[in-house]
Amino acid sequence: MDALGGPPAVGPVNPFSPTAVARVTEDGTGGSTVITAAIRDATAQLDDYLRTGDGAVVAVVGDYGTGKTHLAVELLAHTRRVTGAAGRAIYLDAPGDTFLSLHRRFLTLLSRDVVRDLLTRYRTDPAGRTTSTDLLVLRLREELAEVTTDPAFGTALAMLLDPATEAAAWDWLSGHPPGPALVAAGVTPSADVEATAVEAMGVLALLHGRRHERFALVLDELDKILTAGGRPGQETMARLQRLLGVFTSAGAFLVIAGLPDMLHLLSTDVRQRIGPIVRMSALSGADVRTFIRQTQLRALGEARLAPFTVETTEYLANLADGVPRRVIRLCYHLFQRAAQANTPVTHVMVREVVRVQFDLANRQDVAADVRRVLTQDGWSYQRDHLVGSMRDLPVDFWIPLEERNAGCCVLLTESVLKSEEVDDLNRRVVAIRAAVPDSEVVLVVVGHLPAEFAADLAGTFSVEPIVHDPQSFAEDLSGSVKALMRRLEQAIGADALTSVRQRVERIHRQQSNTQRSIEQLSYQLDEIRGELRQDLAGPAGRLSVVPERHDAATGVTSPLPGRVARVFVEAITALDQLTGFERRLRDAFAPHRVATVAGADGGQALRSLLRSRDVQRAVGTSVVLRRLIEAFREGAEQWYDGHRANPQPTDLERLDLLCETYDGIAEYLPLFQLDTLSGLAAPGAGGEDGADPADRSRTWSQARSVFDGLGGRVRQLLLAG
Repeated sequence: MDALGGPPAVGPVNPFSPTAVARVTEDGTGGSTVITAAIRDATAQLDDYLRTGDGAVVAVVGDYGTGKTHLAVELLAHTRRVTGAAGRAIYLDAPGDTFLSLHRRFLTLLSRDVVRDLLTRYRTDPAGRTTSTDLLVLRLREELAEVTTDPAFGTALAMLLDPATEAAAWDWLSGHPPGPALVAAGVTPSADVEATAVEAMGVLALLHGRRHERFALVLDELDKILTAGGRPGQETMARLQRLLGVFTSAGAFLVIAGLPDMLHLLSTDVRQRIGPIVRMSALSGADVRTFIRQTQLRALGEARLAPFTVETTEYLANLADGVPRRVIRLCYHLFQRAAQANTPVTHVMVREVVRVQFDLANRQDVAADVRRVLTQDGWSYQRDHLVGSMRDLPVDFWIPLEERNAGCCVLLTESVLKSEEVDDLNRRVVAIRAAVPDSEVVLVVVGHLPAEFAADLAGTFSVEPIVHDPQSFAEDLSGSVKALMRRLEQAIGADALTSVRQRVERIHRQQSNTQRSIEQLSYQLDEIRGELRQDLAGPAGRLSVVPERHDAATGVTSPLPGRVARVFVEAITALDQLTGFERRLRDAFAPHRVATVAGADGGQALRSLLRSRDVQRAVGTSVVLRRLIEAFREGAEQWYDGHRANPQPTDLERLDLLCETYDGIAEYLPLFQLDTLSGLAAPGAGGEDGADPADRSRTWSQARSVFDGLGGRVRQLLLAG
């Protein structure tokens, strides 16, 4: 029986995750699983495969936070539970570059020992007799013909069993050119390394099938590899089609997961090779209640709903649009508030937490963004302009159509969480149009807007409401204002001469604004130069990688456990590999070092790259991320130094807040801008690292994943001791 009305009976220990990020483990995600329609459909497809062994490809699509990764990992856990040792289940996060990098990740997870053990059992007949190497090569070539006609695979796999040639064979399977031993055995360099990598994945899946073992692979975030170089071309589609084909022929179960747009990127031939499409579904109020009970049962030993109620869970599901990640985070914060207040969760609490968690920017910040967009586009505008009578509220921005009683206004509002707020906004639009018939209205929501409310407002406003998103807001607002002003010109029949004059004046304003921006940027760069000089005059460690647990230069030892300290070291190292900025900066002030970028010294190369405004923004992002990681590390050290002996519930809450702060800030950093710094990261010909392009590509694709969920990993390791 649920206690619906009372506060939580078990202390302040919060059973809900503050980050709501799925963790990949051998036994699943480690969290509660609500059986939605998507999970039922996907599990039914998997059970059919486990029963028949017929190869299949299933697509799982959904937006961010809808539970794709959770579903994918639960499928793998289900495979392990059903098959036991007679099966293999692998989760693979797709890299953002090539199929070769994908294959190398696949091999790393599969491991050389597993492949060698599989081949050892493969060459032994039921009577225990061992097949000779020559016969094994012939047998492999014959049976692998279902997925490849390349005889080199049979040769290399057989050589993997010989300790003398094992390393060379594994290198070739990893996509490297054949060594002398393989060349002597007749293996020649591949004309298409990408295609060979795809076939190699199918070969390894087929080996499991020939042992009557099931093989399941989840390929998560497939859209990253499809869009690595822009819209996927014919070669990318051909390789993906081949990948799906070889896994089906090998009798494997392949799950490809990605955003809904992934399906639109696929060619017709590729779509035809995909079986069922599972679409992630929103959580209902009943689903949320099931999740709350399961979570509290796992953590607290009691399947209770308190401190939530049926009414508040329905409200919560509605405001979160049923998105699992939002629901979990809100549950975490609502549980905290209810425990502190010693009361059940109320509707007021839900609204307050939604506002705090989703209103990451305030009205002042968004108003500043609107000003920048209108100024850059050359519009003349008025702030807090009164439209109608004195009884009416002024509009936030008024963009007049010159010499006409017409214009476009921009209204700002915070989260729209109640139907009464929708009615108020609709009445305001009616009042504006009554006062100025030739007017258009754009609504900007600073916070959260449930889908059903968005549909209601779209019918009244001139365009669909714009929910503020730092990455897309400028483009969305600029496009909406331009379209509405053109619509007004056409509606009131502005003459051609007036329209031309207004456009010329806009261009002039844009040029003036651009000149001011350039002057401001020049001033900021001068400030940056001054700060860099101060940094370089300070301790040498400011531009170096975060030290390991013991810094010989300072004698300071980090209080963090070795595993936690290494996580921070890996994060800073990954950032340096990803951007190359710190190395270039050191080179610029080390004239005795010989640089190799187009024959120029490091200072010239850095100046050349920093001419790009995109590079300047990306460098700024990398510096902020570096400072964020360092600040997080210092906070973790202080917490561990003071609370590692016997952490109390309040200490654990502080740790949760610490880790959540990092993840929350990192989530809203424009990390996509770091892609711009590939020119800084990539060494020139004859560079120091000596890495081949494939290895650098692999490093690039793996480095960014280190920053995602760093807070959750640190928390887990600190609690593990």
